[in-house]
Amino acid sequence: MRSCWLMTLAVVMLLFLVDFGTSVTVSVNAADNPEYLPICNLPKCLNPRVTIKAGIGTTNATAEAKIAPEDAEKWCATYKPMDKYCGKEQVKNGWIAFRNLFRASADCVAGRMNAIDGGVYDYIGVWGEGAGKGRPKFRLKGDAREPKWEGSGADVDQSGSFLGWGGGSSNLAVQWEVLCAGAPAPTAAQPVAQVPQAATPVPNAVQVRQSQLQQFLSEIPQASVDFGTPEVTAKIAAKAGFIDVVGVKLGMPMKAAMDTLKAHNPNLTMEPSLTMPPYEALPGVVMTPLFISKKNTNTSGPEKESVGLVVTMAPNEPLVWGVIRELWYEKEDSRPTVETMVAGLRQKYGQETLKDVSNRLIWIYDIQGQQMTEAKAKDIINRCGSVWTAGVGISGGAMRAGDFDRQVVEGYYHGSYGKDPFNGLCHSYSSLQAEFMAQQPIGKISPPLIVNVKVSARNRQLEVSGVTASHTLLMREATKLAEQRKGDAAKRDIPKF
Repeated sequence: MRSCWLMTLAVVMLLFLVDFGTSVTVSVNAADNPEYLPICNLPKCLNPRVTIKAGIGTTNATAEAKIAPEDAEKWCATYKPMDKYCGKEQVKNGWIAFRNLFRASADCVAGRMNAIDGGVYDYIGVWGEGAGKGRPKFRLKGDAREPKWEGSGADVDQSGSFLGWGGGSSNLAVQWEVLCAGAPAPTAAQPVAQVPQAATPVPNAVQVRQSQLQQFLSEIPQASVDFGTPEVTAKIAAKAGFIDVVGVKLGMPMKAAMDTLKAHNPNLTMEPSLTMPPYEALPGVVMTPLFISKKNTNTSGPEKESVGLVVTMAPNEPLVWGVIRELWYEKEDSRPTVETMVAGLRQKYGQETLKDVSNRLIWIYDIQGQQMTEAKAKDIINRCGSVWTAGVGISGGAMRAGDFDRQVVEGYYHGSYGKDPFNGLCHSYSSLQAEFMAQQPIGKISPPLIVNVKVSARNRQLEVSGVTASHTLLMREATKLAEQRKGDAAKRDIPKF
């Protein structure tokens, strides 16, 4: 009787809370009939199971999901039966998503959903025919094109390997059905209108072009409580120091890094090498992503050196996300052998992850500092090489100022119109690379000797979080300025007709 009375009381309290608009969070434990927030819809897909739901069917519906250990074990038994660590790895990595927690949210009244791929989607009705007939239909926010049914939600190559994931009509429909179960269908959204034309530009300041401002309004937003803010960028930096070059750790504040370099070599003088052009929407804000020393600076040994620091920009604190050090041996009798140089690198950093070519060693680490396997590292480099463009050198125009500018104005993934095509893969790793040039002494019996060596370290998670914060700041202020000018223009007198 007492247990029955308690159950009745609990139901009454739940109804009371719902009646007064309080969001009720429910932990889900439905092993017999689980719900999923699917990554993709193929037999080989391993999808995260819903663990928590809140506000279902309301203006603030949320759900969280994780790869369930029992689902991972079943998947591993089929696809990786010889890998005894497979289950734990799939749970930790979220299968191919490189995250262990998936979140989705929706305004079930307004018809807008933030899906697990990071996309913001507008409800535009239901599919009228085909495989998705009767299912909820969505358009990526800001995209005026008529969508086509896409059932898998994943890019797969000819061998069956997954190249990437995101969207997918059936996956979006399932996420909406989890979030908005029981809610009436919202009014279908219309295509976005064009952004108002900005007024006359200010001389000597970079304008955010209309197309770039429109892109910002329609792109996948990356700034969140987990990524792309000055606060989170600082937290990432605090965990990035497992790689250093002559004592300069990735994630160090710029001043601390300069003090470390001065202690390493008092002759090194670091100067701003690249300052971004002023942005009209950010008056008084100076962005300086690169500091380098003079080339061929003397050291206490026979070699000469140059050092570069690549740092995060406003509104972040300047934090080191890249260090590049280059050495030159001018005199032949001071040059070390290749074996000696490689042994020194391995003594400091351990065995390299892979040897890209005969004169390039590469180490790749995840965000926890764990070194990747050679196969995984090759896959990361093949996919991400096209977006790892800023900060590739330290001398002259090699830093390519335009790359930094495009990132600030158009976002880190400007090459794919603001959307991360790899769903976090390319900003989930740190890398160290050592590249050297050796020469055989002319007319002498000698092994090849080192003439030049360049060691570079970069934390891509820190880089992209910092860029995202800078991009978000610029676009927010540019949007305000455009709206202000639109309002000012509307107040102007017009001629009589």
